[in-house]
Amino acid sequence: MAFINFIFEYNFKEITMKKILLIFAISLLYKSCSENKPSISIADKTSTPATDSLLTKKIDSIKLTKYNSVKEMLEDANDFTVEQGTLKFINEDEHNLHVQVSKRIVEGDSAKLINEIVKRDIIYVAFQAFAQTSIDKITITSIPIEHNDRAKYYTEYKKTITITREKANQIMENEFGTLDYSILFTNLDGMLVPSEAFSKLKFTNLDQVFTQISN
Repeated sequence: MAFINFIFEYNFKEITMKKILLIFAISLLYKSCSENKPSISIADKTSTPATDSLLTKKIDSIKLTKYNSVKEMLEDANDFTVEQGTLKFINEDEHNLHVQVSKRIVEGDSAKLINEIVKRDIIYVAFQAFAQTSIDKITITSIPIEHNDRAKYYTEYKKTITITREKANQIMENEFGTLDYSILFTNLDGMLVPSEAFSKLKFTNLDQVFTQISN
């Protein structure tokens, strides 16, 4: 009986030792793999503005309709029309183009709102022109018009800005990190409409963008 107990105790110790050695070996192997595995730093996970803009470009970039002239573009867009008094071509020469656009306002609109509309229309027409034509410079006059009287313009809110493609490119680079103007539009059921990027220029950063194109 003592002999049997000795054999049992010996075998138990031998099995236990084997398990310990096996666990130790696995532990060493795991540690080795962990040390050789490349670490991911916070910098690797953090995207930069340039990276974000490139991702946006890949997602939102679309094929834009290109026009031979700004006149053709504005007439096709139909946002402003000659017939309704909201569009005038002061100078149709594409090398010295000057257009006038007017948004209808109603009595009771605040001065702040009207000024924002005037700025927004200038930004909209300018960046639309650079996106969809080959023009390098454009002068835009924005002047509100009475909603029920196409002959009544509110001259006290009138603003005129001349903007070059070079200046517009600087703004595109500053705001989005790209010169791809197609990100300013999105396809909605086959129609090109202003995208969130365009809204950033026209609404979110309106005053900042207008100040840049005014200088």
